[in-house]
Amino acid sequence: MTRPLRFLMLMTLAFVCAPVRATNQNPVTSPTTSAANEGTPARHTLPAPTLPKDLPRMRVGVFDYPPYAIQVGQGEWGGIAVTLFREVAMRLEMPFDFVEFPSLLEAYKALGEHNIDFLAVGVIPTPDRQAVMAFSHAFEQSGTSVAVRLEQSPTVFEMLKQLSASRLPVILFWTVCCMLGVALLMSLLERRNNPHHFGGSIHKSFGESLWWSVTTMTTVGYGDRVPITRLGRALGGIWMLIAFALMSVLAGLIASELTVGRMRPSIQTLVDIRHVASGAVADSAAAMDAEQQSLHPQTFPTLAAALEALNNHTVDAILGDTEALQYEVQELYPSRLFVLPQPLVIEYICLGLSQNLKPSVTTPFNYWVLRIIESPSWQSYRRGILGDK
Repeated sequence: MTRPLRFLMLMTLAFVCAPVRATNQNPVTSPTTSAANEGTPARHTLPAPTLPKDLPRMRVGVFDYPPYAIQVGQGEWGGIAVTLFREVAMRLEMPFDFVEFPSLLEAYKALGEHNIDFLAVGVIPTPDRQAVMAFSHAFEQSGTSVAVRLEQSPTVFEMLKQLSASRLPVILFWTVCCMLGVALLMSLLERRNNPHHFGGSIHKSFGESLWWSVTTMTTVGYGDRVPITRLGRALGGIWMLIAFALMSVLAGLIASELTVGRMRPSIQTLVDIRHVASGAVADSAAAMDAEQQSLHPQTFPTLAAALEALNNHTVDAILGDTEALQYEVQELYPSRLFVLPQPLVIEYICLGLSQNLKPSVTTPFNYWVLRIIESPSWQSYRRGILGDK
């Protein structure tokens, strides 16, 4: 078992088992919900709704879809959606069994055909899904974001274009101005007193002074042109120090621009996606959003397969659920891929419910979903999985 899966399993077990450690503890006053009531004793004054006594065992569909549902072992599941469902089921004393599916499409189909009662993955409500399934209250804000590659091999033209868009032209302009100004001053100071090195006509003297200025600035210093007057040598010393600083700035700026350029994503805005090959998980909300944007992405069975294709340069961008993309990229390709900060669409994440479930089941279920997700202990668990996003 890999380190991220062991960490996720420990986080899930710590959150789920926390209420069990309290002896004879009522679900209403478990650590999760009691923490939610701290400072607001009158917030939940009505008794919590309960399930019917003759409720059969619920069938709960799961599919490996990090960070919402993650298989951490044979028949063992963790993740945000699975943990939330377990918490709600524990408080309602609702018996259930997990039913595993190989793909998200098959899980949606089973829920629509009422072969399962719940779907413990991150489900984004859409009009098409609303026609075949119901949804719990939203427990996470997400949406559709875009993952792109960080690494690239820029061409000479791209490097020149990148440098021209930086501060380099401005600094280079003032460097040349300083070089010409120093050459003019040196010609005026040394032309009559040092005819061997800077003598001759005005044009010839300025040319010799310009050659000296360039060799001094680049720290080459051939020594074929040397000032002999006190003012000339003073100007030479000052120009040596200024020229050394200017060359250091220029070298550092060029190096930083080229280095940062290699660490920038190949696609920097959502507009760029229209001009590259994109991909998405088949029948996902991201694929639907992409079609609405006229992107026509290539489809993949899982998000992991899509990101692998992106990493292998099969496609140039992957559209997917924001939280799922950020989690998978951080776990699998932290230095190779990057999720653009601006989402394509902002949406909300729910649990999937069968339309055959009666209000006597869905009402208590949604009640506890809201109670749990507002608690500090749930927020702490969530931050442990997703970070401070």
